[in-house]
Amino acid sequence: MSTNLGIDEEKNVQQEEVKVLDVNPADLTEEKLEIYDVAAAFLAEVAKRPNAAELLAPWTPEEERAVKWKIDLIVMPLIWLANLMSGTDKVLLGTAVTFGLRTDLKLVGQQYSWANSAIYFTCIAIVFPQSWIFQKFPIGRTIGFNVFCYGLTTFGTSAVKSFAGLIVCRLFLGAFEGAGKTGMAFSTLSSVVNGLLSFALQFYNPGPIARWRLLFILMGCFSVMVGTANFFVIPANPAEAWAIIDPLIPQNDPQKVIAIRRTSSNQTGVMNHKIKWNQIKEALLDVKTWLIFIILEHSQWRSYRLQLAHRTIFGLYCQRGHAPGDPYRSNSWVSSLAFARLATKTRQPTLCTIAAVLVCLTGTIMLKEIPRSNKGGSLAALFIMYCYWAPYIIFGSSILYANVTGTSKKVAVFRISYWGYCVGNLIGPQIMSMLIFYCLSILFIAAYGFICWRDDKRKVKEEEIWRASRPDDGVAEEWKDLTDKQNPLFRYSW
Repeated sequence: MSTNLGIDEEKNVQQEEVKVLDVNPADLTEEKLEIYDVAAAFLAEVAKRPNAAELLAPWTPEEERAVKWKIDLIVMPLIWLANLMSGTDKVLLGTAVTFGLRTDLKLVGQQYSWANSAIYFTCIAIVFPQSWIFQKFPIGRTIGFNVFCYGLTTFGTSAVKSFAGLIVCRLFLGAFEGAGKTGMAFSTLSSVVNGLLSFALQFYNPGPIARWRLLFILMGCFSVMVGTANFFVIPANPAEAWAIIDPLIPQNDPQKVIAIRRTSSNQTGVMNHKIKWNQIKEALLDVKTWLIFIILEHSQWRSYRLQLAHRTIFGLYCQRGHAPGDPYRSNSWVSSLAFARLATKTRQPTLCTIAAVLVCLTGTIMLKEIPRSNKGGSLAALFIMYCYWAPYIIFGSSILYANVTGTSKKVAVFRISYWGYCVGNLIGPQIMSMLIFYCLSILFIAAYGFICWRDDKRKVKEEEIWRASRPDDGVAEEWKDLTDKQNPLFRYSW
């Protein structure tokens, strides 16, 4: 890839070329440094150097592939592992119950249900202050610290003796787990890992340590190690990336420049540490924010009903209670990747999300109509229903990151979207009819796509007006930390 970007990979529009000089140092005052993207300061500093022409020169496809490879090799696995630990730690309670936790802690009545739900209350309460911390402090440090802390909390859960101790641990787990969700999407592979662990522990003969306690000890140790690695390796942003570029060449600035400038076409920026209340207000008043909240909330209440169906059907047909990462949970992960990839390649994320919901709706109807005496049909219906996570991945990751710009607005929208995730998990047990809510989900997704399409039409006219009176302030629009509504060059993915 050269600097002639052509059609952006995630957008439906032709993007203009990246300029040779994105930021003119003479136009970047101290006041602007505070309100602009951190990339603006970095590029302005690069432009002052004697070798600026070389650093800002067009790059080759081979050079960009080298940068992407290092990101994929170092940063992405650590983020993925942090996400995986977060998801696995949270769902361990269900497995621990099958290994005797309920009996050992003498849980009665609705105590197990309260312990299972407690995590979401602190997630909802803490996600706003934690998101502020994510904006103010280096992302690698904050993710690493939180992964480390919920690893300690998981480890501590192995020592609880009563319902009160379990509730306290779950509340703390929610506080740290909520922070992780602010910065990343949930990993569906956690269910597979949980299944493999539970299967392996069946062959452990309980001694001084009960099986369920050993389960928490193992996962707690893994999380602590992953958190430590994230804390020391993940960079705050590409401008400060050392390991992202090359641990042996800390000042490899040409690759830092490529890592930043290759993202300019999507107009989403990198980071700004100043909290801008006008952007937060825009997020609260933007109807798309609340549509995302509703869509992600609808994607989560299905989780409880699906788990209930899973336990019921496997209880009828399977002799062994813990399958080693059974293909049903694996399908949730594989289908999410497949639909997300399809959304990226077709540049039609809204239609791909609707298609994923229709697949789940088909499985739900099959499960409702097929008699339980039909073993193959029931298991096939359950397998299809496990595609339920794909809509969340497309909206909670792809669309959410592509369609929201301005750091403060991003943080606010991510907070609200995660509220939707938590609310969906809290009210899921109360939802009786999945069919109705699948249909409503399709309507909300279609409404979101229509609004994005309409706003893109308006932006074409806004861009024409902007170009006619374009201010020559020496800073490219993508590095001004503008919101998606403020930036005339921004286009939505729909």
